[in-house]
Formats: sequence, structure tokens, C-alpha cells
Amino acid sequence: MIRNVKKMSKNDLDDVPLGVFISIIHRTHMIYLNHEITGLEISAGQILYIMGLSKKEGVTQDDLASQYHIDKGSVARALKKLEDNKLICRKIDPENRRKYLIYLTEKGRNIVPKIHGIYNQWENSICSNLSKEEYNNLFDVLKTLATNSLENVDKN
Repeated sequence: MIRNVKKMSKNDLDDVPLGVFISIIHRTHMIYLNHEITGLEISAGQILYIMGLSKKEGVTQDDLASQYHIDKGSVARALKKLEDNKLICRKIDPENRRKYLIYLTEKGRNIVPKIHGIYNQWENSICSNLSKEEYNNLFDVLKTLATNSLENVDKN
């Protein structure tokens, strides 16, 4: 998949801000996802919505934008593509007929286990050199950083 990766020495990584490491992980993860999901009629950027809806359906577009801190236009474009590919459907909200509630279709539900498998492969690959304790500590630290980051954004 990714070839000719320049090997960085530990000295190259000194004094690199945390955000750069997070960016590298995110970008390479998106490359990996886009490669692995070929044929699923979905892009890496749309996975977030499929996975979110697999946990809680019947939410609005505004709910998704707010939950993921993504602008409404980006959410609308992603959902339109998912709807065009018959992975989601929208139903009129009976409490507010101007809003639509979003649900996975059967086709959408069927790709959720495939996405879980792809995510597990990625995690196993990048965490293969970590002990179980290191992995658990990393997971706890990342959850804390994500929570703090969201709280920081919500304050502003």
C-alpha cells in the first residue's frame, strides 16, 4: 500500500509537537481506510457517520454536525452521498416535520462489521509492538486527550 516510506530516526522526532504525531496517524489512517474500503461504496470520511448511526439511529443532520464538530455543509454532502449509495435513508421527524431523522438501510448495516474488521486490522498493525499494558495506557491517554479537546472546543 504505502511504499518507500522514509524511515525517521528518533532524533528526527525530537521537539515535534503532539499535533504533528496526531496528524501523521490520522492521515495514514485515512489512506489505509480508503484503500481497504474499495468496493464498499463509501469513503473514509463517510465512515464516521455510518459508525455513529450504527450506535444510534434516528438522529438529525444537525445532531451529527454538533456531535462530531463538523460544519453542516460537510455533513450534508457526506449524507447525500451515503443516501445516493443507499446506505442511509431519511424519514420525516414526526415531532418536527421540517427535519429528517437518519437511519441506516440494510445495506448500510451490512457494511458495519466489515468496517469494524478494517479498524481492527489497522489497530493491530500499528499497535503490534505494544504490550497489552502499553496499549491500554495509550487508549486511556487518547480518550482523555479527546475528551479534553472536545471540552476545550465547547468552551470556545
